[in-house]
Amino acid sequence: MAIYSVDKIGWSPTLRMAYKYATGSDYENAIKYYKEALKEGTNNVLIYNNLANVYMNAGQLDEALVCVEEAINRAQDETVPYVTLGEIYQAKGEHKKAVDCIVKAQEIFEESVPELKDMIFDSIEEVIKKLPVRVKFDIASKDWIRIMYLVKTMRSNYQAEREYVKRGVSWEFLLDIRKKSLSSVGQKYLWVKEKLGIKGNGAIAIANTYGAMSAIIGSPKVKVVDRSENSSSIRIPVCWQYSVIKSLELDKDPGWFKCSCMCAEYINTVARAINPDASFEFNSTLAGGDRYCEGVFKISEDITLAKAVRPS
Repeated sequence: MAIYSVDKIGWSPTLRMAYKYATGSDYENAIKYYKEALKEGTNNVLIYNNLANVYMNAGQLDEALVCVEEAINRAQDETVPYVTLGEIYQAKGEHKKAVDCIVKAQEIFEESVPELKDMIFDSIEEVIKKLPVRVKFDIASKDWIRIMYLVKTMRSNYQAEREYVKRGVSWEFLLDIRKKSLSSVGQKYLWVKEKLGIKGNGAIAIANTYGAMSAIIGSPKVKVVDRSENSSSIRIPVCWQYSVIKSLELDKDPGWFKCSCMCAEYINTVARAINPDASFEFNSTLAGGDRYCEGVFKISEDITLAKAVRPS
Protein backbone atom coordinates (compact mmCIF):
# COMPACT_ATOMS: atom_id res chain seq x y z
CA MET A 1 0.00 0.00 0.00
CA ALA A 2 1.15 3.51 -0.75
CA ILE A 3 1.29 5.01 2.72
CA TYR A 4 3.75 7.02 4.75
CA SER A 5 4.64 4.65 7.58
CA VAL A 6 8.25 5.14 8.70
CA ASP A 7 10.12 8.05 10.25
CA LYS A 8 7.34 8.76 12.74
CA ILE A 9 9.48 11.34 14.54
CA GLY A 10 7.31 14.40 15.00
CA TRP A 11 4.02 12.55 14.60
CA SER A 12 1.36 13.76 17.01
CA PRO A 13 -0.49 11.30 19.29
CA THR A 14 -3.59 11.80 17.12
CA LEU A 15 -1.71 10.88 13.95
CA ARG A 16 -0.19 7.84 15.62
CA MET A 17 -3.67 6.69 16.68
CA ALA A 18 -4.96 7.14 13.14
CA TYR A 19 -2.14 5.02 11.76
CA LYS A 20 -2.70 2.36 14.43
CA TYR A 21 -6.39 2.04 13.58
CA ALA A 22 -5.64 1.99 9.85
CA THR A 23 -3.13 -0.85 10.16
CA GLY A 24 -5.69 -2.73 12.26
CA SER A 25 -8.31 -2.31 9.50
CA ASP A 26 -10.55 -0.25 11.80
CA TYR A 27 -11.28 2.21 9.02
CA GLU A 28 -14.05 4.13 10.80
CA ASN A 29 -11.76 5.16 13.65
CA ALA A 30 -8.81 5.68 11.30
CA ILE A 31 -10.84 8.19 9.28
CA LYS A 32 -11.95 9.92 12.47
CA TYR A 33 -8.42 10.35 13.81
CA TYR A 34 -6.88 11.34 10.47
CA LYS A 35 -9.49 14.09 10.18
CA GLU A 36 -8.65 15.20 13.72
CA ALA A 37 -4.96 15.20 12.79
CA LEU A 38 -5.68 17.52 9.85
CA LYS A 39 -6.89 20.15 12.31
CA GLU A 40 -3.43 20.18 13.91
CA GLY A 41 -2.02 21.75 10.74
CA THR A 42 1.12 19.61 10.27
CA ASN A 43 2.03 16.68 8.01
CA ASN A 44 -0.95 17.45 5.81
CA VAL A 45 0.47 15.78 2.69
CA LEU A 46 1.08 12.61 4.70
CA ILE A 47 -2.37 12.77 6.31
CA TYR A 48 -4.30 13.36 3.08
CA ASN A 49 -2.42 10.51 1.40
CA ASN A 50 -2.92 8.06 4.24
CA LEU A 51 -6.55 9.10 4.63
CA ALA A 52 -7.04 8.42 0.92
CA ASN A 53 -5.59 4.95 1.44
CA VAL A 54 -8.02 4.29 4.30
CA TYR A 55 -11.00 5.45 2.21
CA MET A 56 -9.83 3.20 -0.62
CA ASN A 57 -9.56 0.17 1.66
CA ALA A 58 -13.02 0.97 3.01
CA GLY A 59 -14.41 0.99 -0.53
CA GLN A 60 -15.13 4.74 -0.54
CA LEU A 61 -13.27 5.48 -3.77
CA ASP A 62 -14.67 8.94 -4.53
CA GLU A 63 -13.66 10.19 -1.09
CA ALA A 64 -10.24 8.57 -1.57
CA LEU A 65 -9.79 10.38 -4.88
CA VAL A 66 -10.55 13.78 -3.33
CA CYS A 67 -8.02 13.23 -0.54
CA VAL A 68 -5.17 12.00 -2.72
CA GLU A 69 -5.64 14.84 -5.19
CA GLU A 70 -5.31 17.23 -2.26
CA ALA A 71 -2.06 15.49 -1.25
CA ILE A 72 -0.71 15.84 -4.79
CA ASN A 73 -1.67 19.51 -4.98
CA ARG A 74 0.24 20.15 -1.78
CA ALA A 75 3.37 18.21 -2.83
CA GLN A 76 3.63 17.65 -6.57
CA ASP A 77 7.20 16.40 -6.35
CA GLU A 78 6.51 13.49 -3.98
CA THR A 79 6.16 9.92 -5.19
CA VAL A 80 3.81 8.29 -2.68
CA PRO A 81 0.56 10.17 -3.52
CA TYR A 82 0.90 9.28 -7.21
CA VAL A 83 1.15 5.58 -6.31
CA THR A 84 -1.91 5.96 -4.09
CA LEU A 85 -3.73 7.68 -6.96
CA GLY A 86 -2.74 4.79 -9.24
CA GLU A 87 -4.15 2.26 -6.77
CA ILE A 88 -7.41 4.18 -6.54
CA TYR A 89 -7.80 4.33 -10.31
CA GLN A 90 -7.02 0.61 -10.45
CA ALA A 91 -9.78 -0.08 -7.91
CA LYS A 92 -12.14 2.05 -10.02
CA GLY A 93 -11.30 -0.03 -13.11
CA GLU A 94 -9.52 2.85 -14.89
CA HIS A 95 -6.39 0.87 -15.68
CA LYS A 96 -4.68 3.21 -18.14
CA LYS A 97 -4.90 6.09 -15.65
CA ALA A 98 -3.66 3.73 -12.93
CA VAL A 99 -0.53 2.72 -14.84
CA ASP A 100 0.11 6.31 -15.97
CA CYS A 101 0.16 7.35 -12.32
CA ILE A 102 2.66 4.61 -11.44
CA VAL A 103 4.90 5.71 -14.32
CA LYS A 104 4.69 9.31 -13.08
CA ALA A 105 5.60 8.15 -9.57
CA GLN A 106 8.56 6.21 -10.93
CA GLU A 107 9.82 9.27 -12.84
CA ILE A 108 9.66 11.43 -9.70
CA PHE A 109 11.42 8.79 -7.62
CA GLU A 110 14.21 8.32 -10.16
CA GLU A 111 14.94 12.03 -10.16
CA SER A 112 16.15 11.52 -6.59
CA VAL A 113 17.77 8.13 -7.30
CA PRO A 114 19.60 8.53 -10.64
CA GLU A 115 21.10 5.03 -10.31
CA LEU A 116 17.71 3.61 -11.29
CA LYS A 117 17.11 5.61 -14.45
CA ASP A 118 16.73 3.62 -17.67
CA MET A 119 17.20 0.36 -15.81
CA ILE A 120 14.96 -2.67 -16.33
CA PHE A 121 15.08 -5.64 -13.97
CA ASP A 122 13.77 -9.19 -14.06
CA SER A 123 12.57 -8.95 -10.47
CA ILE A 124 12.48 -6.68 -7.45
CA GLU A 125 15.33 -8.77 -6.03
CA GLU A 126 17.49 -7.64 -8.97
CA VAL A 127 16.59 -4.02 -8.18
CA ILE A 128 17.72 -4.41 -4.59
CA LYS A 129 21.02 -6.12 -5.46
CA LYS A 130 22.20 -3.29 -7.71
CA LEU A 131 21.37 -0.36 -5.47
CA PRO A 132 23.60 1.64 -3.15
CA VAL A 133 23.07 0.97 0.55
CA ARG A 134 21.25 4.28 1.14
CA VAL A 135 18.49 3.20 -1.26
CA LYS A 136 18.32 -0.52 -0.45
CA PHE A 137 16.42 0.10 2.78
CA ASP A 138 13.73 2.10 0.99
CA ILE A 139 13.26 -0.53 -1.71
CA ALA A 140 13.18 -3.36 0.81
CA SER A 141 10.78 -1.71 3.24
CA LYS A 142 8.19 0.16 1.17
CA ASP A 143 5.47 -1.57 -0.82
CA TRP A 144 4.90 1.46 -3.05
CA ILE A 145 8.45 1.26 -4.44
CA ARG A 146 7.97 -2.41 -5.21
CA ILE A 147 4.77 -1.61 -7.12
CA MET A 148 6.60 0.94 -9.29
CA TYR A 149 9.28 -1.49 -10.39
CA LEU A 150 6.86 -4.36 -10.79
CA VAL A 151 4.84 -2.22 -13.21
CA LYS A 152 7.99 -0.98 -14.96
CA THR A 153 9.23 -4.54 -15.52
CA MET A 154 5.89 -5.86 -16.75
CA ARG A 155 5.41 -2.97 -19.18
CA SER A 156 8.86 -3.60 -20.62
CA ASN A 157 8.24 -7.36 -20.93
CA TYR A 158 4.85 -6.99 -22.59
CA GLN A 159 6.05 -4.34 -25.01
CA ALA A 160 8.94 -6.61 -26.04
CA GLU A 161 6.61 -9.57 -26.55
CA ARG A 162 4.27 -7.45 -28.64
CA GLU A 163 7.19 -6.58 -30.92
CA TYR A 164 8.13 -10.26 -31.22
CA VAL A 165 4.58 -11.13 -32.26
CA LYS A 166 4.58 -8.35 -34.86
CA ARG A 167 7.74 -9.90 -36.31
CA GLY A 168 6.04 -13.29 -36.64
CA VAL A 169 7.03 -15.08 -33.43
CA SER A 170 4.23 -17.43 -32.35
CA TRP A 171 2.44 -17.23 -29.04
CA GLU A 172 3.17 -20.89 -28.45
CA PHE A 173 6.90 -20.14 -28.60
CA LEU A 174 6.62 -17.21 -26.16
CA LEU A 175 4.49 -19.20 -23.73
CA ASP A 176 6.96 -22.09 -23.86
CA ILE A 177 9.76 -19.68 -22.90
CA ARG A 178 7.66 -18.42 -20.00
CA LYS A 179 6.95 -21.92 -18.77
CA LYS A 180 10.65 -22.77 -18.83
CA SER A 181 11.40 -19.62 -16.82
CA LEU A 182 9.27 -20.99 -13.96
CA SER A 183 11.87 -23.62 -13.03
CA SER A 184 13.39 -21.52 -10.23
CA VAL A 185 10.15 -20.03 -8.89
CA GLY A 186 9.33 -22.83 -6.48
CA GLN A 187 12.63 -22.58 -4.61
CA LYS A 188 12.07 -18.88 -3.92
CA TYR A 189 8.72 -19.64 -2.29
CA LEU A 190 10.17 -22.49 -0.27
CA TRP A 191 12.85 -20.12 1.03
CA VAL A 192 10.22 -17.52 2.01
CA LYS A 193 8.07 -20.21 3.64
CA GLU A 194 11.00 -21.31 5.77
CA LYS A 195 12.04 -17.76 6.70
CA LEU A 196 8.48 -16.85 7.73
CA GLY A 197 8.09 -20.02 9.77
CA ILE A 198 5.02 -21.27 7.90
CA LYS A 199 4.54 -24.87 9.03
CA GLY A 200 3.26 -27.89 7.11
CA ASN A 201 2.73 -28.54 3.43
CA GLY A 202 -1.08 -28.70 3.24
CA ALA A 203 -3.32 -26.40 1.23
CA ILE A 204 -3.48 -23.79 3.99
CA ALA A 205 0.34 -23.59 4.17
CA ILE A 206 0.53 -23.18 0.39
CA ALA A 207 -2.12 -20.44 0.40
CA ASN A 208 -0.43 -18.58 3.25
CA THR A 209 2.98 -18.83 1.56
CA TYR A 210 1.65 -17.55 -1.77
CA GLY A 211 -0.16 -14.67 -0.03
CA ALA A 212 2.93 -13.71 1.97
CA MET A 213 5.23 -13.75 -1.05
CA SER A 214 2.76 -11.67 -3.04
CA ALA A 215 2.82 -9.05 -0.29
CA ILE A 216 6.62 -9.07 -0.32
CA ILE A 217 6.99 -8.53 -4.08
CA GLY A 218 4.16 -5.97 -4.29
CA SER A 219 1.57 -7.73 -6.44
CA PRO A 220 -1.00 -9.08 -6.58
CA LYS A 221 -2.89 -8.44 -3.38
CA VAL A 222 -3.96 -11.86 -2.17
CA LYS A 223 -6.56 -12.71 0.45
CA VAL A 224 -6.91 -16.24 1.78
CA VAL A 225 -10.69 -16.68 1.97
CA ASP A 226 -10.91 -20.35 2.95
CA ARG A 227 -8.47 -22.38 5.02
CA SER A 228 -8.20 -26.13 5.41
CA GLU A 229 -5.45 -28.69 5.00
CA ASN A 230 -6.84 -30.24 1.81
CA SER A 231 -8.53 -27.25 0.15
CA SER A 232 -7.81 -23.53 0.60
CA SER A 233 -9.03 -20.66 -1.58
CA ILE A 234 -7.40 -17.34 -2.44
CA ARG A 235 -8.91 -14.18 -3.89
CA ILE A 236 -7.09 -11.52 -5.92
CA PRO A 237 -9.24 -8.36 -6.19
CA VAL A 238 -6.68 -6.26 -8.10
CA CYS A 239 -3.61 -7.24 -10.11
CA TRP A 240 -0.99 -5.00 -11.69
CA GLN A 241 -0.34 -7.51 -14.46
CA TYR A 242 -3.98 -7.19 -15.49
CA SER A 243 -3.80 -3.38 -15.23
CA VAL A 244 -0.71 -3.24 -17.45
CA ILE A 245 -2.37 -5.51 -20.03
CA LYS A 246 -5.48 -3.32 -20.04
CA SER A 247 -3.51 -0.07 -20.16
CA LEU A 248 -1.59 -1.24 -23.24
CA GLU A 249 -4.85 -2.49 -24.80
CA LEU A 250 -3.27 -5.88 -25.17
CA ASP A 251 -6.44 -7.62 -23.99
CA LYS A 252 -7.95 -7.00 -27.44
CA ASP A 253 -5.65 -9.69 -28.82
CA PRO A 254 -6.61 -13.21 -27.63
CA GLY A 255 -2.93 -14.06 -27.44
CA TRP A 256 -2.52 -11.74 -24.47
CA PHE A 257 -5.32 -13.50 -22.65
CA LYS A 258 -3.41 -16.77 -23.06
CA CYS A 259 -0.31 -15.00 -21.81
CA SER A 260 -2.13 -13.75 -18.71
CA CYS A 261 -3.28 -17.32 -18.03
CA MET A 262 0.33 -18.07 -17.18
CA CYS A 263 -0.75 -17.08 -13.65
CA ALA A 264 -2.27 -20.53 -13.21
CA GLU A 265 0.96 -22.16 -14.40
CA TYR A 266 2.95 -19.96 -12.03
CA ILE A 267 0.78 -20.69 -8.99
CA ASN A 268 0.76 -24.43 -9.76
CA THR A 269 4.56 -24.35 -9.85
CA VAL A 270 4.53 -22.80 -6.37
CA ALA A 271 1.99 -25.33 -5.07
CA ARG A 272 3.88 -28.37 -6.37
CA ALA A 273 7.19 -27.08 -4.99
CA ILE A 274 5.67 -27.10 -1.51
CA ASN A 275 3.68 -30.30 -1.99
CA PRO A 276 4.03 -32.51 -5.12
CA ASP A 277 0.44 -33.71 -4.57
CA ALA A 278 -0.98 -30.15 -4.71
CA SER A 279 -2.70 -28.37 -7.56
CA PHE A 280 -4.33 -24.99 -8.18
CA GLU A 281 -7.24 -23.96 -10.38
CA PHE A 282 -8.96 -20.61 -10.99
CA ASN A 283 -12.76 -20.57 -10.81
CA SER A 284 -13.07 -16.87 -11.67
CA THR A 285 -10.71 -14.33 -13.27
CA LEU A 286 -10.54 -10.60 -13.91
CA ALA A 287 -9.57 -11.38 -17.50
CA GLY A 288 -12.77 -13.41 -17.85
CA GLY A 289 -14.92 -10.47 -16.76
CA ASP A 290 -15.33 -11.39 -13.10
CA ARG A 291 -14.92 -8.95 -10.21
CA TYR A 292 -11.82 -10.76 -8.97
CA CYS A 293 -9.61 -13.74 -9.60
CA GLU A 294 -10.37 -16.58 -7.23
CA GLY A 295 -8.97 -20.07 -7.16
CA VAL A 296 -8.41 -23.04 -4.93
CA PHE A 297 -5.38 -25.02 -3.79
CA LYS A 298 -6.19 -28.70 -3.42
CA ILE A 299 -4.31 -31.71 -2.11
CA SER A 300 -5.30 -34.93 -3.85
CA GLU A 301 -7.75 -36.71 -1.55
CA ASP A 302 -6.83 -40.11 -2.97
CA ILE A 303 -3.17 -39.58 -2.13
CA THR A 304 -3.99 -38.15 1.31
CA LEU A 305 -6.21 -41.17 2.07
CA ALA A 306 -3.56 -43.61 0.88
CA LYS A 307 -0.98 -42.04 3.18
CA ALA A 308 -3.44 -42.14 6.09
CA VAL A 309 -4.08 -45.90 5.77
CA ARG A 310 -0.51 -46.85 4.83
CA PRO A 311 0.76 -49.47 7.32
CA SER A 312 3.56 -48.36 9.59
